[in-house]
Amino acid sequence: MFIEKHNSCLNTLAIIDYIREEHPDRVEELLDGLGPEIEGLDDPLAFLSDPNNWVSSSLLIKMYENARRITGDDLVAFKIGFESVRRQKLGYVQKIVLFALRDPRIALKRVQAVNDRFNRNKVIKLLETKRDRAVMQLHWAKHLPLSVDFCLMNKGVYSAIPLIWGLPPANITETKCFFRGDNYCEYHLRWQRRSLFKDIFNRIFAPWKVVEESIAELERDKEILKEKYDEVHQLNLALKAKIDQLLSLQKAGTTILSTLDLEKLLDRILTELTKVVGLKRAGIFMLDESRSWLQLVHAIGVEKEVIQSFRYYRVPLNKKDNIIARAAREKQPILIDDPERESLNRSNPLLRHFRPQAFILVPLAVEGKTLAVVVGDREKSRSPLAKIDAEFLKLFATQTAVALQNASLYNRLESSERRYRELIENAQEGFWVLDSSGHLDFANQYLHHLLGRDKLLGLSVYDLVDDKGKKAVLKLFMRNIQGLPAKGEVAFKRPDDTYVYTLVSSVPLFEEGEFKGSFALVADITDKKKMEDRLLHTQKLEALGTLAGGIAHDFNNILTGIMGYLTLLRQKITDPEPLKFIDVIERSSLRAADLVRQILTFSRDLKPAGEEKTINLNEVVRETEALLKGTLEKSIILELNLAESLPTIKADSTQVQQALLNLCVNARDAMEGRGRLVISTSTITLGEEDGPFSELMAVPGLYVMLSVSDSGCGIPEEILPRIFDPFFTTKGIGQGTGLGLAMVYGIVRGAGGYVHVESVVGQGTTFYLFFPASEDRPTVSEPLPTRRELTGREGILVVDDEELIRHLAHEILTRYGYKVFLAKDGYEALNIYQAFRQEIDLVVLDLIMPEMTGEETLERLRQLNQKIRAVFITGYSRKEESSLGVPVIYKPFNVEEFLQVIRNRLEEPSGELVDSLSA
Repeated sequence: MFIEKHNSCLNTLAIIDYIREEHPDRVEELLDGLGPEIEGLDDPLAFLSDPNNWVSSSLLIKMYENARRITGDDLVAFKIGFESVRRQKLGYVQKIVLFALRDPRIALKRVQAVNDRFNRNKVIKLLETKRDRAVMQLHWAKHLPLSVDFCLMNKGVYSAIPLIWGLPPANITETKCFFRGDNYCEYHLRWQRRSLFKDIFNRIFAPWKVVEESIAELERDKEILKEKYDEVHQLNLALKAKIDQLLSLQKAGTTILSTLDLEKLLDRILTELTKVVGLKRAGIFMLDESRSWLQLVHAIGVEKEVIQSFRYYRVPLNKKDNIIARAAREKQPILIDDPERESLNRSNPLLRHFRPQAFILVPLAVEGKTLAVVVGDREKSRSPLAKIDAEFLKLFATQTAVALQNASLYNRLESSERRYRELIENAQEGFWVLDSSGHLDFANQYLHHLLGRDKLLGLSVYDLVDDKGKKAVLKLFMRNIQGLPAKGEVAFKRPDDTYVYTLVSSVPLFEEGEFKGSFALVADITDKKKMEDRLLHTQKLEALGTLAGGIAHDFNNILTGIMGYLTLLRQKITDPEPLKFIDVIERSSLRAADLVRQILTFSRDLKPAGEEKTINLNEVVRETEALLKGTLEKSIILELNLAESLPTIKADSTQVQQALLNLCVNARDAMEGRGRLVISTSTITLGEEDGPFSELMAVPGLYVMLSVSDSGCGIPEEILPRIFDPFFTTKGIGQGTGLGLAMVYGIVRGAGGYVHVESVVGQGTTFYLFFPASEDRPTVSEPLPTRRELTGREGILVVDDEELIRHLAHEILTRYGYKVFLAKDGYEALNIYQAFRQEIDLVVLDLIMPEMTGEETLERLRQLNQKIRAVFITGYSRKEESSLGVPVIYKPFNVEEFLQVIRNRLEEPSGELVDSLSA
């Protein structure tokens, strides 16, 4: 089967080299599905890597598809073309650089001929060329199978052309595209000019005037020598050879300055060299990056099948009997007129296959460093190669080597720039470059996403912040202007009026001592700021709670004295008129005691000993529903959404009900007599990084969620962070203490849970209470203990640092028949007990005392009597539970309950531990 082949394997070699660089372990995948053209080949990869072989367009299309599949990049064909120039993988393009130095129009006449060396699928028309731009058309063969990858490959090559001069890649605008329905592809190329290369040009070609004068003089000599035909004929031939050599150098120099297409450059150089020197075939062996061996990368005048067979032929640089390696090591041209007379390695596969009758080797070296070796031969002997001007060969080689080196240096620079640009573009941090006036010259994609803007380039950084942010940015920028690095927090305002908090680390950019702007890393710290604010708020509440707990302790001591003495006073007074005042004082004291309990609840200081039970939250909600029906207006719809099979929680059911009632009452007030109140329960998993309510930073685990939603007026965003602060209220004077939500917060946190609120002004508010789920069964209530007689004749030691409490206890206990001993601290208590041990049956101790606490005192007393009975009293919260298994009485207590605890403890067997009885 006949297959039309219109593409040199230079194209497939470029694809293979690119994949070998980017995905070395997947090169073999390029051969997938290539069809009959490679079937039966011993080494298909070697065949496709030989520039002298040709393949069909269908095979090339399939290789592009395989490359796209391997890389996952739809623009891989562009990158293959680009990288082939940058990495010098397309062969001897450098020689082409030598063509168009004299007149660009001369190069235009050779464009099609050069193109035909690489493929025969298009006609190229160069419409315009100037020093920094060109316009060209590619007219593709419509009868051949083609794909857009051919266009992308060409654009990649042309884009990389300026790299040879160390310039940025060319800017290509495609105004017409054959693959989008136009009759041809039209490229408008623009590149940057650089005076450096003009200097190189002038340095190399400074003697052109002398050369031109020499040519004119030789022309005059021709007229003088006409009389001697043979001599004139020889002189004409020599003159023509010299002119051809000089023109070749001129064209090669122009090409070096006018193209960065490595493939074109090498092909033009080889073509010009073969024409001037009279060679039939020529090729170039490039030194690898490790400088260990040379490989044939490009050739002309050789059948593609032959080139394919030498695709993997490599010449070790240190091989002594190889003439190519010798030329590379010695860096001098070698001219062989008669190989039979030379001492050559006859087993060399190149010599055996090509059988050259005369050949030359020209090393390409810059600054003593060999880059490549050009090899060319003649099939039949003509004039001796030894007559070729050695200086011409050296100059020719020098220009070519300079082009190769420039391309290589720029390619490495461009590769480094591209690598760092890719790192910055793909980084999950923001990066910017500001000019000297603070406008953005560069912003990576993440910064666009972070600031919520599609366009940032050209904007002033001061337009992205508010007045406070402007001061922060200016402070950073001023340090950069002074040549100093800077770091600081900046809040950027997004178009949706939200803020993103960042940490900006900025360094100055200077050029020749002049400030040009700054480069900065912009890290998103919004979540960190929220966590810090939340932590500060929590710490503030804890500090207030600690303060409140201390104040409440003092109030409890005072209230204990007031309520205790009122009880005693009531027992002595029979006149009803004074009793009315006693009732008022007692009710006020009870209200004060309730307020103290609320303060203690806010301080997360209230964890009832003996009252924390395993409860079902649904049962608490149903009990609360009955209370709410008498509280809510009929125009407020109460709706319950309770999850079935709800796990239990560990909490005080009374306090949970109190928290729920507080939320419902607030919701009622927010709805102003009309709306919908929804109470829901469910289970939820908290603590996952990307899970729901992650901002709570909850301990990971399963939680029971209680939510209360209303359709009221909502809570303004500016006061939302303060709603759990104690004494904060938006209600009128006399309508609330500001402790309701603080109590809710304290109750839930005391149970190990979390509180979250969401509110929209004009739509309503939802409070979420999260309680850790428990696997225990609900606690069954125990029957109340039998009421005992309150009087007695036992001896009781009362230990309290508050004189008021000691005297009150003495009054109560002596009135009910007890013998009382008083101690103001633990040390005095020990002395009294040692003195009256036989008369003391029970010790009542304050838990919190200076120098020696109640627990420490009891431990010392137990060293004297292991079976001593004791009761603790405290004005602090119920989290001050004794670890010694002793009942605790909480201030303020009433007389009857105080005496009941004393009596129960005295009638227990000596040393038996009982549950505490709360007063």
